[in-house]
Formats: sequence, structure tokens, C-alpha cells
Amino acid sequence: MNPDLAQVLRAIEDLSRRVERLEQLVQGRAVRTDRPYVIPSPQTKGSLESRVGAQYLNRAGIIALLVGISFFLHWAFSNNWIGPLAVVCVGLLGGAALFALGEWFLHCGYKLFGFSLEGLGIATLYLTLWVAFQFYHLVPATVAFGGMIVLTIATAVAAIIRNSEALAVFAAIGGFGTPLLLSTGGDLEIELFTYVIVLCLGMLATLGFRPWTRLLVTSFAGALAVSVVWFVTYYRKSQQLPTLIFFCALFAVFAAASIIAQRVFVKGENLGLSFVPAAAALFFLLGTGVILDADEFTLIAQIAALALLFASWRWCRGRLRATYFTLGIILSAASIPVWANAHWTTSAIWLAYGVLLMLFGFARKLSFVRWLALLFIGITVLKVFFVDLASLGQGYRILALSVLGVALLSLSFLYQRDWLGLRKQ
Repeated sequence: MNPDLAQVLRAIEDLSRRVERLEQLVQGRAVRTDRPYVIPSPQTKGSLESRVGAQYLNRAGIIALLVGISFFLHWAFSNNWIGPLAVVCVGLLGGAALFALGEWFLHCGYKLFGFSLEGLGIATLYLTLWVAFQFYHLVPATVAFGGMIVLTIATAVAAIIRNSEALAVFAAIGGFGTPLLLSTGGDLEIELFTYVIVLCLGMLATLGFRPWTRLLVTSFAGALAVSVVWFVTYYRKSQQLPTLIFFCALFAVFAAASIIAQRVFVKGENLGLSFVPAAAALFFLLGTGVILDADEFTLIAQIAALALLFASWRWCRGRLRATYFTLGIILSAASIPVWANAHWTTSAIWLAYGVLLMLFGFARKLSFVRWLALLFIGITVLKVFFVDLASLGQGYRILALSVLGVALLSLSFLYQRDWLGLRKQ
């Protein structure tokens, strides 16, 4: 054994014995001096067989039971065993009983099984409320909607108290699924947008205290699903302004979500923190591109890009800073072809982006910025040779190739000078 390591272990053992003597003196017990110090072994991750048996079979069982309950209630109603009111009552009582049984298993120490039963009970309650409104027409939409809202809030509170991300995900699925389940065929744009934003703000507040990236991803998927369904079904040109405000609000919420959540991650960063803002930026770009004309779209995209660039240097750190900076640059550059009237204009602007990014990357010694610059330059070179030259006259071809060649040689000179010592790395 290494002498230094052995010395450290002896010192730790000596300190352990002294602390133990002090504790025993305080408690009035006899002092033991022969107890060796044992270094605790780190916790190991469960085996694949254990995960399959405990987790995946559990989830499959939940789905099977939920489908089975649905078939049983439908079968019982079809054969006139019980009436609609009885079906709803059985569903509500059964869901509540499953949730209570899950609480009992949690108190007994079976966390995974207990949370699974609670999730099954919550899903049963949502399904029962939907059936009561959609199939049996026993309750109006407002009552069913209010019941689902109360259920969502109760599930979210239970998730925070129990520190359970699984319950929080159930709450998100139920919350975003409520307007889809209880759709009456009417266009309630403002009410729907307000409801979705409130759910997203609740997710935002939760992420400030819990590192639940699955909740973040689920909330993004739910908000996206509700938005796409409404947009495809109801959107009209006269609704451009409120729709634009809604898209901007959603983009801001999910961009801020990763910044808020990064504070909770003490070690490293989570992949979801980079995925969600990137996906939100993509769908924001697509959504605004559909509803706005070229000039309006370019202006909104540039404003969003500036916001991302500001956030990257003001509030982000580590990989998230690189993600937001890259998203800002790409969002800004992606709107250029929509605004530009000619291919060579886009190429010239993209080349300027690449040159400026390269100079900035060298000045601040940031490798990800230099790689981003190389990406822009590479795309521009391909575009010039395979697209632009075919549409230019002879004189403009000579000018375009001359400008491109000078820019490439100048950047090559920066690398050959090797001011950053990259060849030694």
C-alpha cells in the first residue's frame, strides 16, 4: 500500500476512535478501543435483473391493470350489470382506495410499489372523471374540469411532500391531458392559453426546489401537444397576436426552466437541461415562422436570439452556457434566409457570422465558439460552391470567390500562428 495512503487511513482510524470515546463518555457507556475503522463502500447501482423485475414489470403491471379496469367497467355497463352512476362511483372509490393503499405501502417502506399504486389510483380517477363527462354525460364540462384541476393540484402537493418525481410527472400528464380529455369542440383560446401557462409556471416553481428533469421534459411535451392540437384545429389569421404572445411566453418559460433547474444540480449537468431549451427554440422558430410574415419573423427571431445570448453570459454556466449561446446564434442565423432576397446575401451574412465568431472564440479562448464558427464557415463554403455560383454572373462569381478565399486564408493564418497553443493540446 502507498505509505501516504496508509498514513491517512491510520489518522482516520485514530480520529474515529476518539470521536467514539467522546460519544460513549457522554452517554455513560464503557469505552471500546478494539473496534477497527471500516471505510464504507459506495452504493452500487442495482443489477439489470433487479431493475427489470422491480421497475419495468411494475410499470407494465400498472398499464395492464388500468386497461383491465377500463374494460371491466365498459363490459359491466354494456351488459346492464350496473348503471352509469354506479360505474362512476366504482371508479372514484376504486381510485381513492388504490391511492390509500399506496400510502399504506409507503408507510411500510415499499416506496416503489407504494408510488406505483398511487399513480394507478390517480390515473383511475382521471379516467373516471373523463368517462363521467364524455360518455355518460353525468356531469358538465366545468365540473369535470374542476375535478381534474383539484386532482392535479393534490397530486402535485403529494409529490412535493413525498419528494416523488413520479407523482409530479403524473400530475403533469393529468394537468396537460385535461383540456384534451374534456374538449367540447369550442375554441376557448384565451382560457386554454392561460391554463397552460399556469401549469408551466407551477412546473417552473417546482424546479427551483427539486431537480426533476423528467417533470421538465413531460411538461414540455404536454404543452407542445396541447399547442399543436389547438393550432391545427382552431388557428385563424385573426388570432395571430394572442398566438404569438402564447408562443413567446412558452418559449420564455422553458428557456428559464433549465436556468432555474441548473442551480439544483450540484454535480455536473443533466441532458434534459440542454434538450428542452433546444427543442423549445426549434418549435418557437417553426411556430412563429408559420404565423408571421418574413420581416416580422426575422425581427422576433433576432429578439429571441439576443435574449438567449444575454442569458448565456448572465445566468448560465458550464454546458448550459454553450447550449444557450449556440441556440442564440443559430436562431439568429436561421431567420436570415427568410428575410434575404438573394442566396448570396445569406452566404455573405453567414460568412460574417463565422468570421466574427472565430475572432470572438480566439479572443475569449472558447473552443465551442470556434467550433461553431467552423460550422458556419463550412456550411457557407458548401452553399457558395453548390448553390450560389449557379445563380451569379461572371463578375459576381469572381468577387464572391475572392471574398471567400481571403476570409478563409485569414482564418487559416490565425490557426497557423497557434496563439492558443492548440497543437500542443
